[in-house]
Amino acid sequence: MVALAAFAFVIAGTHAAVGSAHPELSRQAIDFLVGRADDSDPDVRIAVIAAWGDIEGPAPQVGELLKKAGQDRDDFVRLEAGYSLFQRGDDEGRRLLMELARSSATPRGSLSPAQEKGLLSHTEARAQALVRLSDMATEDVVGLMEQTLSDASGAVRDATAVALCRLDLAQAPPVAPFVRHFLDAARDQDAAVRLAAVKALGQANLSSARETLVAAVGDTSSAVRAEAVAALAAVGDESLARLFIERLEDENPRVRSMAAGGLARIAQAPSAVVALRRLADNGKTPDLALRAMAGLAELGEHIDLDLAQRQLRAHDVDGRMLALEAIAAAPGDDAPQLLARVMSKDASLRVRVAAAALLAKRLQRRRP
Repeated sequence: MVALAAFAFVIAGTHAAVGSAHPELSRQAIDFLVGRADDSDPDVRIAVIAAWGDIEGPAPQVGELLKKAGQDRDDFVRLEAGYSLFQRGDDEGRRLLMELARSSATPRGSLSPAQEKGLLSHTEARAQALVRLSDMATEDVVGLMEQTLSDASGAVRDATAVALCRLDLAQAPPVAPFVRHFLDAARDQDAAVRLAAVKALGQANLSSARETLVAAVGDTSSAVRAEAVAALAAVGDESLARLFIERLEDENPRVRSMAAGGLARIAQAPSAVVALRRLADNGKTPDLALRAMAGLAELGEHIDLDLAQRQLRAHDVDGRMLALEAIAAAPGDDAPQLLARVMSKDASLRVRVAAAALLAKRLQRRRP
């Protein structure tokens, strides 16, 4: 704990200069995050380590913390450590992600329910590592993916194909059949198969998948519709404004939420601005209103934080997290103070970590 406290002091000194308008708040946010890096809850460690990829700080000290996290017993903590190191320009991050992607586990004999759950979790971490590696177009990364294309796990093979598509290798002979498989599977009779295919196409970021994703927005399965809208929202294409506006009337709340998020990403589009302002004024749908407020705030528009403050008192953790996003985007000095209050007092450690990370990032951006 002494070493961590000293580490926090060194980093806070740097951030006091960056967030000069609120040096004390900057110090508190960094100190809080450092103090939770060794939390007993792996979900908390994951959130803290993921935050460091977007937060500035003395490279040697932050690198030391992240490299320690790279030895964590939890696969997903190591995953976030590797990616945060990469974001900070440290090549050790690529090595960590490649090591995780390679670490296949072949089951022997019958497995207990706990062992089966652990194997599924490990496979998911390997798959995510491969997709993250698509941001690192090096020869050894491509070489690894050539191997994992024939992995024993179907999930890993699919993730490899997605990663290679993101590397713009969708037309390569080993990858092309996977792309066709995803496109065909998006029209399968089984909704679970369609859902997995739409998610893969969204992650692959293929222009050739646009028509398939737009068609999936009208799927009979709400889960498929939500995944399709989320995939299209990530594109940030203003021409999709009409589609998102239409999906605001969807019967499923998650689809509506994804549509509002899509509009927030293209808030500069005239039709999107009109729709977002209408949503922001509708207190009957606080989740949609908060997404709209975040989009409008990014345009520099003033937003009333009363709704966000009321939502911070909600029992729903996800609702409080959504309120934090709107607050973090809002201009003015009230937002940092609100984030600091949540960081100090919220009943959920997950919410407090999110508030601290958003506070540190906001101060570094020097928002007006």
